[in-house]
Amino acid sequence: MDKKNIIDDFGQEDTYKLYRTVYEIIHPTISKKNISNYKIILQEDLIPLRVFYPKKISKLEKAIIYIPGRAWVVSGIKSYSDVCQDLVKELDTIVIALDYELKNKGYMKIVQDGYETIKYLVDGLKRVGIEQEKITVIGDSTGASILANIAMMEENHIPKQILLYPALDLTFQENNPSLEQNNKLDLLTLPHLKTFAKKYINEDYSSPLNSKDHKTWPNTLIVTGDLDPVRDEGIRLVAMLKAEKKKAKEINLKFATHGFLNNKDEETIEECIKEIHKFITKK
Repeated sequence: MDKKNIIDDFGQEDTYKLYRTVYEIIHPTISKKNISNYKIILQEDLIPLRVFYPKKISKLEKAIIYIPGRAWVVSGIKSYSDVCQDLVKELDTIVIALDYELKNKGYMKIVQDGYETIKYLVDGLKRVGIEQEKITVIGDSTGASILANIAMMEENHIPKQILLYPALDLTFQENNPSLEQNNKLDLLTLPHLKTFAKKYINEDYSSPLNSKDHKTWPNTLIVTGDLDPVRDEGIRLVAMLKAEKKKAKEINLKFATHGFLNNKDEETIEECIKEIHKFITKK
């Protein structure tokens, strides 16, 4: 592939820089960095990305696009770097994370940006030789909610997706048993959840749980925690998808709370990554 074609395909300097990084990882010239930060230009918006990749790899055959929750519903911003680095280490794959903030844009604008970014990245990864079925999009918590709303859109370009402890009804009006049982056991207390909804969710928001159908949905794995206040939302969505004859699977991890990948419970993390690996590698 000559350099002219690369530049013609991706245009702007920032986007070329990202493409060059993906290209170099699957060729003999490999960057020594483990994490790189980039920005791409999409419809005049500057979209920040953080790229995580293995230390030793001669050819990249699969990729993960990651939408983090960023812990907006609880006080403080937790880093998602550890989660992405665990995925890189255990799955031997590149992870490209959308490094964005809700406060400057609002929820539905992030959904639209996510849609455009996934399309851009999937097209780019396919150009460097990664087969579409080996690209997986993962979201956790509110990131899983964003991903679920993208999956509702026509031509969403998601080959397959994983929703980790998804918060799927961001109005938090449903009286799900898990919300009643666990909202005082978990970091996600009901006041936290309702404060988040009041701050970020406008009348244009629509929950995937309220959709009449999910015809655009790709193959989906949902992983929930048994002690998570939003556990039942993920379980309910899988039941809806199966009723529509969609490929969908739900794993509920015992004794796991919301955001368990950040909680350093090694047994839970190991079990979750094992399920992710099975889903990603299954033909």
